[in-house]
Amino acid sequence: MNTTRLMFLLAGGILLLTEPTLANKFETISGGVSGSARVKTDFIQTLLLTLGSGFMIGAVLAVVVPRTNAAFLNYANWKSSAAVMATLGMVMLVSYLFV
Repeated sequence: MNTTRLMFLLAGGILLLTEPTLANKFETISGGVSGSARVKTDFIQTLLLTLGSGFMIGAVLAVVVPRTNAAFLNYANWKSSAAVMATLGMVMLVSYLFV
């Protein structure tokens, strides 16, 4: 029980410590986020590139990893999971090119 409380306390502390850093990233925050367009564009591009690459790696792993253990999620539905992750990855990577 004490470790759970400690984890919640640490998570709350991390959120409180990082909040001023995120708030200082933009000039004003009121009625939406406004600030430097270049900072926001860089953030969105980095997010799309990271997530798109992660989904593509996940799609490759869904196909490559052996499916010999029935306890794995990948055992029966590896084709559909690979297709979904590849589709999401492609959408994010193409979106990265248009931002």
